[in-house]
Amino acid sequence: MATIKNFDRKGGFKLDGYKEIIPSSKLKESQHAELFDTLVAHTDLTQNAEVIGNAELIMSKSGYDDIIFSMDLVKVLPKKDSVSRFLIATILQDKKFKSHCLGYVNGTTVLHLSKKALPEYKLFLPSDFSTLKPLDEVVTALYKQISSNISENTYLEELRESLLPKLMSGELDVPDTNL
Repeated sequence: MATIKNFDRKGGFKLDGYKEIIPSSKLKESQHAELFDTLVAHTDLTQNAEVIGNAELIMSKSGYDDIIFSMDLVKVLPKKDSVSRFLIATILQDKKFKSHCLGYVNGTTVLHLSKKALPEYKLFLPSDFSTLKPLDEVVTALYKQISSNISENTYLEELRESLLPKLMSGELDVPDTNL
């Protein structure tokens, strides 16, 4: 399950924030998230609202088959197929969106983002979405490369964790390996 613990206070999506759960059979399809879906934090436990209104793409499922997101998060998808989810994520990661959200925060102990915040945010997009195609292609390629790098880093970390104990115990000897 993706939760607000996945949201780094300084920005970014933390993979170690996933919470392992046994999902209920009553879950709706809309409560599932896919790779490259954008999640927006709607709750914050700090009074500084460091996380609330942050928009982050799911860049890795960290080996899980299914990602469900908590009620502290909202999934944002483009209404039109001509606008990519990568472009929407980029727009929502702008400081203007964060500032807009901070104007919709309420609560004393736990801060909540009003349900009006997202629908009332005005995206200034051209009437002809094809003009965004070059920007979209660059942003899409960058996000996909970042995701690929995350997957490779995860694989290398797992490999290191499996090899290190064998090296330390002498079970594996470096001169015996073909590097």
